[in-house]
Amino acid sequence: MTKMAADDATSMHRLRFKCSPMISSASTFLIPAADATWRVWRARASAPSEALDAPAHYGDKSKPVVVGLPATACRSISLILPHADHQLMGEMVASQLERRGLKGPGGGPPAFRWHLLGNSGPHAIVAVDVLAEPFPDELAVTHAASYTSALRLVHLPPGQLIIVEEQGDLVIAANHQGKLQHSHVFAQSPADLETIAQEVALTKLALEGQPGTTPVTGVTLIGEWDADLVAGLRKQLGLTVQEVERLAPSATLDTKHWTELLPPSVAEARAAAARRSKWLRLGFLGAMLYASLIFLGVVYLRSRQEVADALAADVSKTSAPAAELRQTAERWKAMLPAIESKRFPLVILDQITALLPPSGIVFRDFEMSLAEVEVRGEARDAQTAFQLLEDLKKHKELSRYDWTMPQPQIRDNKTASFRLQGKLKP
Repeated sequence: MTKMAADDATSMHRLRFKCSPMISSASTFLIPAADATWRVWRARASAPSEALDAPAHYGDKSKPVVVGLPATACRSISLILPHADHQLMGEMVASQLERRGLKGPGGGPPAFRWHLLGNSGPHAIVAVDVLAEPFPDELAVTHAASYTSALRLVHLPPGQLIIVEEQGDLVIAANHQGKLQHSHVFAQSPADLETIAQEVALTKLALEGQPGTTPVTGVTLIGEWDADLVAGLRKQLGLTVQEVERLAPSATLDTKHWTELLPPSVAEARAAAARRSKWLRLGFLGAMLYASLIFLGVVYLRSRQEVADALAADVSKTSAPAAELRQTAERWKAMLPAIESKRFPLVILDQITALLPPSGIVFRDFEMSLAEVEVRGEARDAQTAFQLLEDLKKHKELSRYDWTMPQPQIRDNKTASFRLQGKLKP
């Protein structure tokens, strides 16, 4: 294969796109060139625009970007699986990748996206795009809308094996009804006739061994190839071999329905950015809430101060009548013992004497003040005097007093002299 100049847009092999309807959710595509550079393709542009050393150097974040990866960074694997719902199909794909020994960061599952290409009786024809591990840092574009295989962005000739040069590597790809089914790197460019012919024969044999796979009828070479090599392939393979300058864009591809496929570094960067954004939003909301609380507090304090001032004015107007009312209340309180029947001395004495047993206790003295009652007497024994004390404490009316009695004095005639004191409870 002849080496094409990187600056010659008409002779350099690339994956070209004519317009944007093929992907409605993206307006810019980053695609690998045959050499080590990349090309930027914008929606509605007639041709790719400026060249880049790596996708990470693309800094325009105003429009969605889809990064078309070379086969060295994103290989496509063909699987034939039983029909199942979307979730179960994803689990079966993950299981198949594990059986093939494909691992992601830390030995976990790799980053992948599966595409349902068609049906073959009870089986589903599935293509799986798997990101390389480790993923090249220079290919990580944190603001990219999606990642995919570059060959998935174009229409592949049905029934043909495709051989294309990506970033100096030769890639062979198979398709199902024009959609990428399988791709892998098999040699560095330029490669000799024997290497290419052997890879085509092995790939054809492996694919046709899968149930429901479209038979391979020929080989399509993308770009400019040596005429002798092309003739040698036709003779050695016994297949039709055609050359195509470029591939047409896919007319049915729509990234809006793709599941997320992100390199680990991009996923981590987005998660960190989301966390920062969340904390910033929470901080802003917290500041707004704090400011609102301060404002509401100031308004509330002002309203309370106005109420307090109004109450103070009312108090100043009513202070003189209130003082007179307090004086009147104090006078009535002082007169309470004289006007409340429950506190009449005779009533109290009657209630106490009602508790006396038929015999055994004699009162010698009864004194009563506003808040205290004192009774002196004699009982036939100390136990009888203490029983009277307990009865006083349990009485419905007399329990308003706190009753106490010092130890009775025993006289010569064995009688007990006692003194009961009752103080009005607060």
